[in-house]
Amino acid sequence: MRVIPKISYEGLFLFPQSVNVDIKAAVELIKETLGKHGAEIIALKKWGDRQLAYPINKQKRGVYILCFFSVTTDKMQAIERAFNLSDALLRQMIVRADHLNIEEMKAVDGQLDLLVDANLRAPAITTPAVPVPTVGEN
Repeated sequence: MRVIPKISYEGLFLFPQSVNVDIKAAVELIKETLGKHGAEIIALKKWGDRQLAYPINKQKRGVYILCFFSVTTDKMQAIERAFNLSDALLRQMIVRADHLNIEEMKAVDGQLDLLVDANLRAPAITTPAVPVPTVGEN
């Protein structure tokens, strides 16, 4: 049996600006898609909210998320297909990351920042008001 080595990749994912409201959903889409195909995420970072050079699907701004991951080469076609079929993404680009070592990839990791950002933007959970007894009630 031939063992296929894991190779490091760099993925740049472009989401509509509306994803800023629920950045957690965008991160989950990336994590679930890569995880389903056996990829190991090395680093994940929100790269920024930027104006696009030209409108894509009537969107003038987009949110970029940068992801470094490793996976065997035989899974890449399925991963790219899954991202291409996703309605949540505007564009995606995945290239080999041979120019970086693992330490350099881990240095850009911003998963904690993404988690904080997602929690700050999450809708606040409202607690039900405690009923105030009216006069005559015990």
